[in-house]
Amino acid sequence: MRILSLQRGTFSGISDALLDVWEACSPDDIITRCDLDEGYFENAADKFRALPELVKASASMGIKEAKRSYRQIALRSQTNLNRLDHVIRETCERHTFDLTLTFQTLIPVPPTGKPNFIYTDHAILTNRYYPDGDAAIKRWEHWLPTERALIEDAALIFTMSTHVSDSLVEFYNVSPDKVRCVGAGFNARNRGKASDNKPRSRDILFVGFDWERKGGPQLVEAFARVRESQLDARLIVVGCEPEIDVAGVEVLGVVPLERVGQLMSKACCFCMPSLREPFGLVYLEAMNAELPVVALNLGAPRDFVENDKTGVLVEPHDIEGLAGALEKLVANLETCAMMGKWARQRVAADFTWELTQERMAQAIREVMAS
Repeated sequence: MRILSLQRGTFSGISDALLDVWEACSPDDIITRCDLDEGYFENAADKFRALPELVKASASMGIKEAKRSYRQIALRSQTNLNRLDHVIRETCERHTFDLTLTFQTLIPVPPTGKPNFIYTDHAILTNRYYPDGDAAIKRWEHWLPTERALIEDAALIFTMSTHVSDSLVEFYNVSPDKVRCVGAGFNARNRGKASDNKPRSRDILFVGFDWERKGGPQLVEAFARVRESQLDARLIVVGCEPEIDVAGVEVLGVVPLERVGQLMSKACCFCMPSLREPFGLVYLEAMNAELPVVALNLGAPRDFVENDKTGVLVEPHDIEGLAGALEKLVANLETCAMMGKWARQRVAADFTWELTQERMAQAIREVMAS
């Protein structure tokens, strides 16, 4: 098969990880990779064309925040939607292929007449499942007609988790036969696994860039309660730099990937109580490092976090429940170690890029042969 891959940005390394495995496992397939956002917003012309969107956003966000988010504002603007339509047409005209594979749902329909397959971790209306999802839908609402057209046109839609599959059926009226949950893998291989002879600390690890969305404030509030009975417990915050004045919290900010692996090898558990998370590959990375995961009972974690086996699921905004789950793990390192081993086994059995590629390739070949 000749596959034209269309994506917007790096997609957290997901597209490259999947396609690298695809080329290794299906060498007869020819894959052409195209990043539709490559080079966008790197020149003054792009910034000037998006200026009206900046002015509009400033009214609700404030000038300072709008300037900081200027590129993100431009990426979701009507101007960029028009640009994407033009870029996709040019891209499809330049290449020879049998099918297109689009990553995520926020691109116009490829105008080829050939089958298009989607692999996504989210959709706009999936946000209805989250407590704060209405604001996210509002930001992208003018893209909904484009997204609906792409979804309706697709030969098959592959999802990373079951809640996305459910949202496509419930909110987009997609036939269940057209949706396949194929899972995902993790990008940080061969790092983070603890030595069998090396005891864990009582460190709780958080890794994430978006502190507010990923439940950071709630985690700190819960950790303060844990600290009352577990004086040697620590909360290690990686990826962002919030100002926190709570005993036992260490904020490291952005660190090299190797350092993340070292932190995972020492911690007793991983916690990211994200209020809105498309998937969260870092959960799988933590589980591969033999860490039980504490997450909210929302979205993708429900696919791989089994209560009291590979981790603990807590209801949104339940600070007492979150503190109780963390305290139970911090106070029982032997339990953490056993749950961590189960977590690693769960990932190895069901969440690798090889398994995801195999599921997708088989389904695509069935459609192409029909």
